[in-house]
Amino acid sequence: MRPKLLAAMLCVPLFGCASQSVTPTKNSRRTEAVASMRAAESAGAASVPQAARHLEFARQQITNGDQLLSAKDPDRADLSYLQADADADLAQALARAVPLEQQAQQTTQQLESMRQSPR
Repeated sequence: MRPKLLAAMLCVPLFGCASQSVTPTKNSRRTEAVASMRAAESAGAASVPQAARHLEFARQQITNGDQLLSAKDPDRADLSYLQADADADLAQALARAVPLEQQAQQTTQQLESMRQSPR
């Protein structure tokens, strides 16, 4: 009986902590944006034109957020960091998708040429 009581007593504080909402700090938004940008770079976004454009947008938004934070406008800086994070995520997705799409088109063309060639 005692182990059950002890387990119940330990769970109560955990539920209380889990129910509190945590708002991210402005610095964590910037950190997330920079991490997303680095992930996009490592996925090869700089070498895919569509992805490179969004990677550049992310860089610009981070710079803009830094300037807004220096100008004591944390709310607008926060929005800029969120936009940078979204642009970096899109750059990463495009860096992965565009080469796959090109490979699929090439494979389809090869298949079509094989079908058309005489046997």
